[in-house]
Amino acid sequence: MAAWRPLNRPGCRLPMLRDVLTAFRTLTILPLPGKDTTDFSRTLFFFPLVGAFLGLIVVGIQAGAARVGFDQSGILAALCVVLVTWITGGLHVDGLGDVADAFGARKAKERTLEILKDPRMGSFGVTAIVLGLLIKVFCWQFFFVQGQATAILWSLVFARSMQGLFIAFVPNARPGSIAGVFRVENPLGKGMVVFSFLLTGAVAAFSASLPAALVFACSSLLVTTLFGLYCMRKIGGITGDCVGAANELAEISVLLGGITVI
Repeated sequence: MAAWRPLNRPGCRLPMLRDVLTAFRTLTILPLPGKDTTDFSRTLFFFPLVGAFLGLIVVGIQAGAARVGFDQSGILAALCVVLVTWITGGLHVDGLGDVADAFGARKAKERTLEILKDPRMGSFGVTAIVLGLLIKVFCWQFFFVQGQATAILWSLVFARSMQGLFIAFVPNARPGSIAGVFRVENPLGKGMVVFSFLLTGAVAAFSASLPAALVFACSSLLVTTLFGLYCMRKIGGITGDCVGAANELAEISVLLGGITVI
C-alpha cells in the first residue's frame, strides 16, 4: 500500500480532494461527484471532518428551531437522530445490530463471523439498535434543553476519529473485510491517523473547553479500546460491522461523558 503522501506537496491538491470526497462517500449517502482516492487508507485522516459536517447540520437545525420558537426538544432530538441516521445510510447502527447478534450468540469464531455476514437481524440486534437510538435521542434532547448542541457535534466528530484509530490499529478478523480496504500498513499512515485524533482534541479544547475535550477524548478512546480488545478476544480482530458498532459506542460514550461536564 502506498505511503501517506504529504498534503503540502506540489500537485497534491487533487489527491487530497479525492481523499475528502471518498471519506464523505464512505460514511454518508451523499451523491458527491468526482473520482475516489487511489489509497483509501488516507481517507481515515478526514473521517472527523465528516462528523463535523453532520454535527453542523444538527447545530444548524437546533438554532433554526430556536429562532422560530419551536421548543419541543424531544421531537427535535428524535427528528435530528433520524436525519443523521438517514444521511449515514444507517451504516453504523446496522453494524451495531450485527455485532450484537453475532457476539450475543456466544458461538465459536467461525460461526460468529458467519453471523456477522448474515444480513438478517435477530433479537439481540434489534434490541441493541433500539436502545442505542433511544439513548442518543434522550442525550440529544438534554443538550438541546441546555443550549449545548455543540456537544452533539463533538460526539459525531470523535466517533469518526475513533473509526480511524480502530481500523489503523486493530487487525482484520478475516480476509476481504470492508475494513481491510482502509487498512493502514505503514507507520507514517498510522501516525497521520493519530495526528487526526490529536488535532480533533486540540480543536475541541480551543472551541469548547479543555476539561470537555479531555472528557470527550478519554471517554471515546476508552470505550473504543475496550471494544477493540473484546473483538480481538471474540473473533481475533475486526470487520466492517465492528467499525460501525465502535462508532455508535463512541458516540454514546461522548454524549454520556458530556453530560457530566455541561
